Amino acid sequence: MAGKGKLIGLLLVIVGSISWGASGTLADYMFLTQHVPVLWVVGIRMFLAGILLLLLYKFTVGGSIFTIWHSKSQALLLISFAIFGMLMSQVCYLSAVRYGNAATATVLQFTAPVFIILYYSISRQKLPIRLDVVSIILAAAGTYLLATKGDFGSLTISKLGLFFGIGAGIAGANCTLIPIKLLNKYDPRLVCGWAMLLGSLPIQPIVVIDTPHININPTLIFELIFITIVGTMVAYLFYVASLNYLEPAVTGTLSSFEPLTAAILSVSFLHLKLTFVELIGGALILMMAFVQALPQKNKLE
Repeated sequence: MAGKGKLIGLLLVIVGSISWGASGTLADYMFLTQHVPVLWVVGIRMFLAGILLLLLYKFTVGGSIFTIWHSKSQALLLISFAIFGMLMSQVCYLSAVRYGNAATATVLQFTAPVFIILYYSISRQKLPIRLDVVSIILAAAGTYLLATKGDFGSLTISKLGLFFGIGAGIAGANCTLIPIKLLNKYDPRLVCGWAMLLGSLPIQPIVVIDTPHININPTLIFELIFITIVGTMVAYLFYVASLNYLEPAVTGTLSSFEPLTAAILSVSFLHLKLTFVELIGGALILMMAFVQALPQKNKLE
């Protein structure tokens, strides 16, 4: 049974990661062909995903969806997660896709562990352990190679693509750090459902203003449904469910299927050309994720 459970966990995290990667590539294609504003997509995606997650919680778990609002401190934490976690993550990631490409944006998003390391080092006033320093060096070197292709005097991806890609990494760290107390007490569907719904509210006026000027067609509707259902709900739920069968370190490492999927699909269908240096840069950042997955007892102090 243990072996079967592990297999289920592996399938869940791999399918969830592939769903995330495929969603990023489809979003890249959507921006190239539909020319829709990033904030318009984020507003619709987060609003629909938030509603669906709350409904899923209501019909599968039961009970009130408003219990999380009974405490003022928890409510403030939820709002912080919604703005600096969910909203920032969605805006930065899709902007990085829009101004760069899905493959690079997804890899840069994987720098999140570096910002988590820096946060704990500053908050605890303690220098990072050696393997954490190695992780920082790997991420910095990988980001440099992705941004410059090894040419010291040039920036080969757009400044906005690089800026939002790093922003996605910071937002990823926020999504890990901010909701810890909430997730220890409440169901993840409830926490993330509210966070997505709340995070979408500040940009709903943009959705309302932009909608009349956008060519709503069957292809765009399919793309929005896919990145909302498959790229948000399915990806998230499968990833979280995998934690019931696998250690978090294993799940985190296997999530590297996300940038791998984005790269393969971008090269295959969007004709993205990745140089050997860019591949090395991406590999260094992914290597950082594997270093962080090493058991704590094996890390050198």
